[in-house]
Amino acid sequence: MKNNYPNHIENIRKFIQTIQASSETHAILISGPAGWGKTTAVDEALKLAKVKGAHLGSYSTSLNFYNFLHENSSRFVIIDDSAGLFNDQNSMALLKAATWPQGGKRIVKWGSTSSKAATDEFEFTGKLIIICNGFPNSPDAEAVRSRSFPCKVTITISMAKEFLLLAAKDKNWFSNKERASRVAEFLIERLHETTLSQISYRTLKMGYELATHNPDSWKGLLAGMIASVPEDPKALVKKLLKKDLKVKEQVRQFEEITGLKRRTFFNYRKELLAAKSC
Repeated sequence: MKNNYPNHIENIRKFIQTIQASSETHAILISGPAGWGKTTAVDEALKLAKVKGAHLGSYSTSLNFYNFLHENSSRFVIIDDSAGLFNDQNSMALLKAATWPQGGKRIVKWGSTSSKAATDEFEFTGKLIIICNGFPNSPDAEAVRSRSFPCKVTITISMAKEFLLLAAKDKNWFSNKERASRVAEFLIERLHETTLSQISYRTLKMGYELATHNPDSWKGLLAGMIASVPEDPKALVKKLLKKDLKVKEQVRQFEEITGLKRRTFFNYRKELLAAKSC
């Protein structure tokens, strides 16, 4: 979503234009949490930079990767959702060769005698954009990382709240913006440090589907998808007291989030109000 990722898109665009002009650095390593539109941000940045990229499929063997690099040897190659490559020694060797020149040229070689390889070796003059949730820490991976511009996408709780609300209003994503907004608000109520890694655009889309087809039970279904460390009940009551909510709504949220009874809510509430009046 363009409006949700202005800083990330602009940063990626700058990196793209830098490696496009650079004779020293030939790759960008973009990492960050799943479900927050890294691929969308890269595609938008490529458009802004007026660069056409070739996307490698999510499933790829080292041989397929080699042939793909050969077919697109002078283009921007986008490696996305291909974590299997990073755990394959042959694929990592290809990545190292494609990102670092030996003798002034980046020569990529196929070491096997397989007849399915397009050629024994070729010069790769293109650029690489590697998109991943996390990059491994193996020696080969460290070599690739050291040869790439790092671009880390970080999502804070405040950013997640803003992005969810903006996404819910996007008519290209949701035909019923009111329903999408209700789902976004539901997710935002559950956003804290222990759930941040579980809530994203994808969760919003899944919640929207649940709300569309299960209008009376979607909240329970969606809540069950978000496993979290239970929030301290007393701290939650204190937080709810600060909100402009009716007591009935405070009780409902307390029971829904903690699974505890209303009696427990009122005990904590009484204790907190007594301490406040002293």
